[in-house]
Amino acid sequence: MEYVLTADDLTKQYGRFRALDHFSMHVQKGAIYGIVGKNGAGKTTLIRLICGLQRPPSGHYALYGRPDTDREINRIRRRVGAMVETPSVYPDMSAADNLKEQYRILGLPSFDGLDFLLELVGLSHTGRKKAGNFSLGMLQRLGIAMALAGDPDLLILDEPVNGLDPQGIIEIRELILKLNRERQITVLISSH
Repeated sequence: MEYVLTADDLTKQYGRFRALDHFSMHVQKGAIYGIVGKNGAGKTTLIRLICGLQRPPSGHYALYGRPDTDREINRIRRRVGAMVETPSVYPDMSAADNLKEQYRILGLPSFDGLDFLLELVGLSHTGRKKAGNFSLGMLQRLGIAMALAGDPDLLILDEPVNGLDPQGIIEIRELILKLNRERQITVLISSH
Protein backbone atom coordinates (compact mmCIF):
# COMPACT_ATOMS: atom_id res chain seq x y z
CA MET A 1 0.00 0.00 0.00
CA GLU A 2 1.43 3.36 -1.00
CA TYR A 3 0.85 6.36 1.25
CA VAL A 4 1.23 9.96 0.08
CA LEU A 5 1.01 11.23 3.66
CA THR A 6 1.65 9.68 7.03
CA ALA A 7 1.53 11.41 10.38
CA ASP A 8 2.71 9.76 13.56
CA ASP A 9 2.20 11.04 17.08
CA LEU A 10 1.96 14.73 16.08
CA THR A 11 1.46 17.09 18.98
CA LYS A 12 1.18 20.86 18.77
CA GLN A 13 0.32 23.32 21.52
CA TYR A 14 -0.47 27.01 21.60
CA GLY A 15 0.22 28.04 25.18
CA ARG A 16 -1.78 25.61 27.29
CA PHE A 17 -4.15 24.69 24.44
CA ARG A 18 -3.21 21.41 22.77
CA ALA A 19 -4.41 21.64 19.15
CA LEU A 20 -3.03 18.21 18.22
CA ASP A 21 -2.57 15.49 20.81
CA HIS A 22 -0.53 12.50 19.56
CA PHE A 23 -2.32 12.56 16.20
CA SER A 24 -1.61 9.82 13.64
CA MET A 25 -3.03 9.09 10.19
CA HIS A 26 -2.15 7.44 6.88
CA VAL A 27 -3.51 8.74 3.57
CA GLN A 28 -3.40 6.18 0.80
CA LYS A 29 -2.54 7.25 -2.74
CA GLY A 30 -5.70 7.89 -4.78
CA ALA A 31 -7.98 8.33 -1.76
CA ILE A 32 -10.28 11.13 -0.76
CA TYR A 33 -9.57 11.47 2.94
CA GLY A 34 -11.70 13.61 5.22
CA ILE A 35 -10.81 15.13 8.55
CA VAL A 36 -13.94 16.09 10.42
CA GLY A 37 -14.04 17.97 13.69
CA LYS A 38 -15.49 20.98 15.40
CA ASN A 39 -13.81 24.37 15.30
CA GLY A 40 -10.60 24.25 17.33
CA ALA A 41 -10.16 20.50 16.87
CA GLY A 42 -6.75 20.93 15.19
CA LYS A 43 -7.67 20.44 11.52
CA THR A 44 -6.02 23.63 10.29
CA THR A 45 -3.04 23.11 12.58
CA LEU A 46 -2.45 19.70 10.99
CA ILE A 47 -2.69 21.20 7.51
CA ARG A 48 -0.30 24.02 8.41
CA LEU A 49 2.24 21.47 9.67
CA ILE A 50 2.00 19.35 6.52
CA CYS A 51 2.37 22.42 4.30
CA GLY A 52 5.46 23.55 6.18
CA LEU A 53 3.86 26.69 7.57
CA GLN A 54 4.61 25.49 11.11
CA ARG A 55 7.00 22.94 12.60
CA PRO A 56 5.83 20.00 14.70
CA PRO A 57 7.45 20.20 18.15
CA SER A 58 6.61 16.54 18.75
CA GLY A 59 5.97 13.62 16.42
CA HIS A 60 6.63 13.55 12.70
CA TYR A 61 5.03 13.23 9.29
CA ALA A 62 6.14 12.09 5.86
CA LEU A 63 5.15 13.07 2.33
CA TYR A 64 5.60 10.36 -0.31
CA GLY A 65 7.71 8.41 2.17
CA ARG A 66 10.10 11.31 2.86
CA PRO A 67 10.15 12.43 6.52
CA ASP A 68 9.54 16.07 7.41
CA THR A 69 13.16 16.29 8.57
CA ASP A 70 14.49 15.32 5.11
CA ARG A 71 16.52 18.07 3.44
CA GLU A 72 14.47 17.54 0.26
CA ILE A 73 11.06 18.01 1.92
CA ASN A 74 10.50 21.43 0.31
CA ARG A 75 11.11 19.91 -3.13
CA ILE A 76 8.67 17.10 -2.28
CA ARG A 77 6.07 19.68 -1.18
CA ARG A 78 5.95 20.93 -4.79
CA ARG A 79 3.79 17.84 -5.44
CA VAL A 80 1.22 19.22 -2.98
CA GLY A 81 -1.40 21.87 -3.73
CA ALA A 82 -3.12 23.45 -0.77
CA MET A 83 -5.79 25.93 0.16
CA VAL A 84 -5.32 26.74 3.84
CA GLU A 85 -8.20 28.52 5.59
CA THR A 86 -9.51 31.13 3.15
CA PRO A 87 -8.18 31.54 -0.41
CA SER A 88 -5.47 34.19 -0.67
CA VAL A 89 -6.34 36.24 -3.73
CA TYR A 90 -5.64 39.71 -5.03
CA PRO A 91 -9.08 41.38 -4.88
CA ASP A 92 -8.29 43.92 -7.61
CA MET A 93 -7.31 41.24 -10.12
CA SER A 94 -9.35 38.86 -12.26
CA ALA A 95 -9.37 35.09 -11.77
CA ALA A 96 -6.98 34.67 -14.71
CA ASP A 97 -4.59 37.32 -13.36
CA ASN A 98 -4.66 35.74 -9.89
CA LEU A 99 -3.77 32.40 -11.47
CA LYS A 100 -0.94 34.01 -13.45
CA GLU A 101 0.50 35.34 -10.20
CA GLN A 102 0.28 31.86 -8.70
CA TYR A 103 2.12 30.45 -11.74
CA ARG A 104 4.85 33.07 -11.22
CA ILE A 105 5.13 32.26 -7.51
CA LEU A 106 5.55 28.58 -8.37
CA GLY A 107 8.18 29.44 -10.98
CA LEU A 108 6.21 27.84 -13.81
CA PRO A 109 7.74 28.72 -17.18
CA SER A 110 4.48 29.57 -18.98
CA PHE A 111 0.78 29.99 -18.42
CA ASP A 112 -0.04 26.69 -20.14
CA GLY A 113 -3.09 25.09 -18.58
CA LEU A 114 -4.44 28.33 -17.12
CA ASP A 115 -7.58 28.34 -19.30
CA PHE A 116 -8.10 24.64 -18.54
CA LEU A 117 -7.99 25.31 -14.78
CA LEU A 118 -10.49 28.17 -15.07
CA GLU A 119 -12.81 25.91 -17.06
CA LEU A 120 -12.30 23.02 -14.63
CA VAL A 121 -13.39 25.07 -11.62
CA GLY A 122 -16.20 26.86 -13.47
CA LEU A 123 -14.64 30.32 -13.66
CA SER A 124 -13.91 30.62 -17.38
CA HIS A 125 -16.89 33.00 -17.78
CA THR A 126 -15.64 35.60 -15.28
CA GLY A 127 -13.52 37.57 -17.77
CA ARG A 128 -12.12 40.79 -16.25
CA LYS A 129 -14.39 40.68 -13.18
CA LYS A 130 -12.29 41.41 -10.10
CA ALA A 131 -11.95 38.71 -7.47
CA GLY A 132 -13.06 41.23 -4.84
CA ASN A 133 -16.50 41.11 -6.45
CA PHE A 134 -16.71 37.29 -6.48
CA SER A 135 -19.22 35.35 -4.41
CA LEU A 136 -17.85 33.12 -1.64
CA GLY A 137 -18.33 30.06 -3.87
CA MET A 138 -16.40 31.70 -6.70
CA LEU A 139 -13.58 32.57 -4.30
CA GLN A 140 -13.44 28.97 -3.08
CA ARG A 141 -13.26 27.73 -6.68
CA LEU A 142 -10.49 30.24 -7.46
CA GLY A 143 -8.59 29.03 -4.38
CA ILE A 144 -8.88 25.45 -5.61
CA ALA A 145 -7.67 26.50 -9.09
CA MET A 146 -4.67 28.20 -7.49
CA ALA A 147 -3.94 25.06 -5.44
CA LEU A 148 -4.03 23.05 -8.70
CA ALA A 149 -1.68 25.42 -10.55
CA GLY A 150 1.43 23.30 -10.00
CA ASP A 151 -0.31 20.09 -11.17
CA PRO A 152 -0.13 18.43 -7.73
CA ASP A 153 -0.65 14.74 -6.90
CA LEU A 154 -2.02 15.66 -3.46
CA LEU A 155 -4.61 18.38 -2.95
CA ILE A 156 -5.20 19.66 0.59
CA LEU A 157 -8.35 21.71 1.10
CA ASP A 158 -9.08 23.32 4.45
CA GLU A 159 -12.87 23.65 4.82
CA PRO A 160 -13.56 24.41 1.14
CA VAL A 161 -17.34 24.39 1.63
CA ASN A 162 -17.37 26.64 4.68
CA GLY A 163 -20.07 29.30 4.27
CA LEU A 164 -21.38 27.97 0.95
CA ASP A 165 -25.03 27.48 0.12
CA PRO A 166 -26.27 23.92 -0.64
CA GLN A 167 -25.73 24.34 -4.40
CA GLY A 168 -22.18 25.60 -3.85
CA ILE A 169 -21.45 22.62 -1.59
CA ILE A 170 -22.67 20.24 -4.30
CA GLU A 171 -20.51 21.95 -6.93
CA ILE A 172 -17.36 21.76 -4.79
CA ARG A 173 -18.09 18.11 -3.93
CA GLU A 174 -18.51 17.24 -7.61
CA LEU A 175 -15.28 19.07 -8.47
CA ILE A 176 -13.35 17.11 -5.83
CA LEU A 177 -14.76 13.82 -7.11
CA LYS A 178 -13.88 14.79 -10.69
CA LEU A 179 -10.30 15.69 -9.75
CA ASN A 180 -9.91 12.39 -7.92
CA ARG A 181 -11.43 10.22 -10.67
CA GLU A 182 -10.20 11.93 -13.81
CA ARG A 183 -6.81 13.26 -12.70
CA GLN A 184 -6.05 10.67 -9.97
CA ILE A 185 -5.40 13.40 -7.42
CA THR A 186 -5.34 12.31 -3.80
CA VAL A 187 -7.45 14.71 -1.73
CA LEU A 188 -7.22 15.56 1.96
CA ILE A 189 -10.19 17.70 2.97
CA SER A 190 -11.12 19.12 6.35
CA SER A 191 -14.61 20.08 7.44
CA HIS A 192 -16.62 20.68 10.57
